[in-house]
Amino acid sequence: MKIDQEYLKGLLIAFEDSNEPHTSIARLLTLGFDHRTNEFRFHIRLLQDRGLIGRVDGEFGIGYFSPRSDDQDDEGFFDEVPLRLTASGHDFLEAIRNKEVWATLKSGFKDASIGTLVTVSKELFSRALTKQLDKYFD
Repeated sequence: MKIDQEYLKGLLIAFEDSNEPHTSIARLLTLGFDHRTNEFRFHIRLLQDRGLIGRVDGEFGIGYFSPRSDDQDDEGFFDEVPLRLTASGHDFLEAIRNKEVWATLKSGFKDASIGTLVTVSKELFSRALTKQLDKYFD
């Protein structure tokens, strides 16, 4: 499965838009992110792999339990554990909200891995900030 950059960004925004310092699988479902879909499982696990989201209690994982059987209809399930956007997740979201960064990722890095997206967005955002700061010091 390939990364859907719009879906990934929307999922991060859904985490940030919570009225509390955390969110849940149930709340994400009400926002259109259905935990029963492969798309959701794929993208949320990528976010967890990169440390962009995590459990509030600091325990490992995101409450997902994968099937341990040969039953191909058993796709696993999510336990209702509070999840949060980490500091790295907030930084990534801030970077991809920048119009120049987002346009560059979408045009030049549309098939990139999550690691590449995070690294490139951080570098591009840093350069954009440097240009912005130069206006104040010239």
